[in-house]
Amino acid sequence: MRLIEIRDLDGPNIFLLEPAIKLELALDEHDVTPDAVAALASRMEPLAPSDDERAAGAGGLGDLLLAACADLHERAGVTFPEMRWVEMETPGHWSLAFGWERRRFARELARLLAAAATGEDVALSAAVGHLRELLELAGDDREDRPGMIRDEERTIPVIAVTGTNGKTTTTRLIAHILRGTGRKVGWTSTVGVFIEGENVLAGDYTGPAGAWRVLQEPGLDIAVLETARGGILLRGMACQSNDISVMTNVTGDHLGLHGIESVEGLADVKGVVLRTTRPDGWTVLNADDALVRGQAAGLHTAIIWVTQDAENPTVAAHHHAGGRALLAEEGWLVEAVGDEAHRIARFEEMPITYGGLARHMIENVLCAAAVALALGVSHEEVAAGLHDFGVDAADNPGRLHVYDLNGATVILDYAHNEVGLTFLLRLARAYLKEEGRLTAIIGTAGDRTDEALREIGRIGAEQSDRVIVKETRRYLRGRDNVDEMTALYLEGVAAGGDTPSTVAADEPAALELALRDLAPGDVVAMMCIESGPESRARVEALGGQPKDGQSKAG
Repeated sequence: MRLIEIRDLDGPNIFLLEPAIKLELALDEHDVTPDAVAALASRMEPLAPSDDERAAGAGGLGDLLLAACADLHERAGVTFPEMRWVEMETPGHWSLAFGWERRRFARELARLLAAAATGEDVALSAAVGHLRELLELAGDDREDRPGMIRDEERTIPVIAVTGTNGKTTTTRLIAHILRGTGRKVGWTSTVGVFIEGENVLAGDYTGPAGAWRVLQEPGLDIAVLETARGGILLRGMACQSNDISVMTNVTGDHLGLHGIESVEGLADVKGVVLRTTRPDGWTVLNADDALVRGQAAGLHTAIIWVTQDAENPTVAAHHHAGGRALLAEEGWLVEAVGDEAHRIARFEEMPITYGGLARHMIENVLCAAAVALALGVSHEEVAAGLHDFGVDAADNPGRLHVYDLNGATVILDYAHNEVGLTFLLRLARAYLKEEGRLTAIIGTAGDRTDEALREIGRIGAEQSDRVIVKETRRYLRGRDNVDEMTALYLEGVAAGGDTPSTVAADEPAALELALRDLAPGDVVAMMCIESGPESRARVEALGGQPKDGQSKAG
């Protein structure tokens, strides 16, 4: 048996909907044999009563550790908390999780458990004494308490937005609509923390740190928090609960990190956001995504379903039974409640959708509008916000910038996974003229599986006429070198039909290569994750004009 990690989670998490300590262990076949479990029970005799009928296997081992955990709490004078023994997705890994209120006490208790489980000698009397000392020394030390913001500590509503793709745009769009009604809004995203439009912290703040910064700001009316899987896994949720939750979609992304190996496991992580929604709140779910639909079971909040398929059976049954839903129907954003339907705005009149061509942006519009309506914003106010979001490219920087460049089209977008690339190239095809050529510039960060990188290469090859693989040294994220990633992309390109391809040293070089022989009717579509401002400035310097009424990015 081997200790993998002890982690303190400050808020609701995949184990418990409260602060939890995670003690993760790697077990082999020997560790769960009857003899091994019996031997461990003997070593831990003072902590867990002997049991001649004790089961073997991982379940029996878990029962033993849970009993020891409870006993250590009680010996230290603390009522034992909620506890779980959970099989992880990493083969052979199991975690014991228990609730906590005192960080140093709880981490030390977990360390003692790990020591006992892995065969170290533990002086029980001294260990229990130390645990009691840690409780006595804690006092009112805020750092020793969970960082989670409890319901009684916050005074404004919290909207939490999760999913794989579209979180940042949906967050920005919600904030924009609400600010248009006079509300003062703070929000978090992958590019920073914003207070009433001012960037007060730059960087990826989709975890608890960003949320805590927003909720510490006086004078706000509402918080809109982009909530990513990394923060949930590493720290837990920032708040005890939220008032409205949103799940845009779930697709394979960042698999193989922090013990999440499958897209179903990823959906469960993101589902923590939904399960922490207040019973009197709302949950907005994308009915067009099977994994999102699967999260609805067991939720205790009212659901607003959104769909781009007006005949979606889940949505039809829901609103005919009196529930709320938002639909894309005949080019209109429609709210349906019971048998009544109300048209709100036409998609082709929303700059963010590029004349209704960008279906993934329509998904974001549906989710954002649902949140606004749940908060009591009128149809007219929602329509006004949708009509002017995206007129200025600064409304949604990095997300889907489309330029006309001397009769050709250049699209720069923060597409960073397979689904994002698929949406990008689908939109690119809509701008392609009959004799034109579509160039796909592909590449993402290294914290994806080998198969994901191959798939990006395959999609690029299948859906374009030329592929340029852009190397990244900035975002290797665990990869040994950039050549390893390039080889995987090229394997995918070969599998996708061996479309003509070349390799560029970085994003700017890839863009220059694509623009070098650009002709009227051509389209360039770039996964732009490193050099957004620079690449937009370069296209504009060459005479590129934003399409569909957007201003230049600046």
